[in-house]
Amino acid sequence: MASFCTNCAAQLEPGTKFCGACGSVVEVPAAPSVSAAQAPRSLPIALRGRYPALRIITVLLKILAVLTAIGGVISGLSVVSLPNSLGIGAASSAIAFVIMLAGLCYALFLWASAEMIRVLIDIEENTRRSTGFAG
Repeated sequence: MASFCTNCAAQLEPGTKFCGACGSVVEVPAAPSVSAAQAPRSLPIALRGRYPALRIITVLLKILAVLTAIGGVISGLSVVSLPNSLGIGAASSAIAFVIMLAGLCYALFLWASAEMIRVLIDIEENTRRSTGFAG
């Protein structure tokens, strides 16, 4: 690749320090090293623990999701074991299935909500890291 003098626009030989036409100093732009440009920047210590309340909420939502799943299964099993005197003998297995399915779906929703909060925190941290913004 040919380079030119910034003062007089004369073509420069590779590796020259001065322009042969006007004698001005040739400024060589510093080439960024590939490893330094691709090296991941870590967040400052002050930013690593941001949003502690959201991090606690994600843990609590996951705990609630597990408890909801267990509660849904137990509730469904308890419906199956109801005495036949209530008149729901034939429908008890269908009711139990619906109760278990509802509990598991709600547990999945809680778990997904916790994961979504975690994803948003990660996106915010990655945005700060990629832009170099520390404030």
